[in-house]
Amino acid sequence: MTTRSALISGASIAGPALAFWLSEAGWDVTVVERAERLRTSGYPVDIRGTAIDVVRRMGLHDQIVAEHYRHVPVEVLSPGGRRLSTLDIGRLANDAGRGDVEITRGVLSEILYRTSRDRVGYVFGDSIAALTQTDTGVDVTFNHLPPQTFDVVIGADGIHSNVRSLAFGDESRFIRHLGPYAAIWDLQADDMFASGTGFMYSHPGRTAMVERPADGGAARAFLAFVHPAPGTVNRHDTDEILRTLHDTFAEDRWRTIEIIDTLSRADDVYFDTASQVRMDCSWSSGRVALVGDAAYAPAFLSGQGTSIAIAGAYVLASELVRHDRPEPAFAAYERRLRGEESELGTAHRLQRDIPHQWAAAAPQHQAVRGAMAAAAWACPPAADRAAISRHRSVAIEPGPPVLHALRVSGERRPHRQSGELNAVE
Repeated sequence: MTTRSALISGASIAGPALAFWLSEAGWDVTVVERAERLRTSGYPVDIRGTAIDVVRRMGLHDQIVAEHYRHVPVEVLSPGGRRLSTLDIGRLANDAGRGDVEITRGVLSEILYRTSRDRVGYVFGDSIAALTQTDTGVDVTFNHLPPQTFDVVIGADGIHSNVRSLAFGDESRFIRHLGPYAAIWDLQADDMFASGTGFMYSHPGRTAMVERPADGGAARAFLAFVHPAPGTVNRHDTDEILRTLHDTFAEDRWRTIEIIDTLSRADDVYFDTASQVRMDCSWSSGRVALVGDAAYAPAFLSGQGTSIAIAGAYVLASELVRHDRPEPAFAAYERRLRGEESELGTAHRLQRDIPHQWAAAAPQHQAVRGAMAAAAWACPPAADRAAISRHRSVAIEPGPPVLHALRVSGERRPHRQSGELNAVE
């Protein structure tokens, strides 16, 4: 039986997860990543609901739990810098009874990469320049690699997906800005904040938070603010980002400007709008499809993007494995993930009111409201988490037919022909 091939664009979360499952089924998989190296920094993300089941089946759950992010107590400050209360973000962000796990995005990406790199071809520092579909495959032109042909091409390259732009058009058709911007980076100065300390300082429409782990690791800055024209700040221009942050936080009476001044020395800066990706059209076109944030980002504010990306990659792999042609596989994948009653539909709905939490009217409530809004970014309320968990069966069933042809364990296995597949254990 001929081995099928897949090109996946993006080596963050959804891409390596999909690569793992397809290579498990004997596919020949290549992952291309625009960045020169794997990005191992980043903000904490949550794994909950269906995604917990998926990482268990990958044999990675214990490792992820061991690497989980440990929050420190965060002091909530008034606009004048006075301590109001202490916030336990770790307890808010995770529901231990449901098995939630919080981990930094970079650490999770590295775990997924390590578990698939021995049987998946990873190419860093390159990207797709053009896609041409034929009856039998997709001819791909790269910026650096020689042209190649693949059975399918999958865009797992985030909100600003290159594959989506090539196959579906300009991103302005699909991105819905929710209002706020977020800036996140690690501070290089070890003496600015003591180990095990955290602070959250808020004004109406803007919040600055710093958290330094108890183990002495780098402090992480998290700044969020409402912008009158989201999407207009060049997220690749450090100077423009710095000007925007200085203008926005200029009247702060705490250490915000001191924190902002460290951004120019940071190795890896996340700066983007809080946005959803909503595609009214299909997530696929012929032999090209999208997964994760590229197709259905529920927004940075939701705390659900990583979990839905992992679940989506699992479902997409299962449908590609059990269908002979990609078009019906993509259609089945989309049917299972779309809908108001799915995890994705629930997460999208949870975002509609969060930006309004920034409109604090009474001065005495401003800092508390800002803290609540910032906390909501990391962790939807317990009732919302329960709502998402209730819909896990819509996205993924616990047994066949989901990846019914795969045997799941923690062992690494070399490529196999697709005729050598086993049943789920």
